[in-house]
Amino acid sequence: MTDIILNEDEKDCLQELMNVAYGSATAAISEILDAFAQLSIPKIKIINAVNFKDYLISELDLNEEHLIALQEISGSFNGENMFVIDKKSATNIALKFGIEEDELTDEEISDVSLEITNILSSSTIGKLAEDMDANVSFSAPIIKQISSANELNNLFINSYKKVIIISTELNFDDLNINGELFIFTTDNSILFIKEKLNQILEDL
Repeated sequence: MTDIILNEDEKDCLQELMNVAYGSATAAISEILDAFAQLSIPKIKIINAVNFKDYLISELDLNEEHLIALQEISGSFNGENMFVIDKKSATNIALKFGIEEDELTDEEISDVSLEITNILSSSTIGKLAEDMDANVSFSAPIIKQISSANELNNLFINSYKKVIIISTELNFDDLNINGELFIFTTDNSILFIKEKLNQILEDL
């Protein structure tokens, strides 16, 4: 199979769809946290999964602790969501949830991060599936805490040849919460997405 890429029109279309979906996610998170939030326009690229570890190392300060939430996607396109958030941002979200600082534990920080992952997954992939007339379902997410690049080695599943990278920054009035959402997917699933994007473009 030839290398799969998105042309500029397809990338622009997917970026617009994800921008709308992230808007829904932002509204949901803002309502839960009772705080106004802004989400930057997502940047989208596709890379080979074998290069993903190097990408994370270049993008993240892995000298700091990070939480990584993983959630499988099944349906018209198959894959796995991965939400990465640094420990400081995850702690800030937990405080926004109303957890007192002296009562904050790693378990509660992880639980809040899983809740944010659920919101992002259901809003982004769910909305994307709706716009593409596709059916998807999600498994319960799991979460890992890492403090070095070496701990990335056991996170990735060999069947995923490509990674769709959706980078964004979530900003609140009084604090910054930085997180990135990644989608592992199969080549066939990316071909499905390309086909649906072109149908949308033809209907414009």
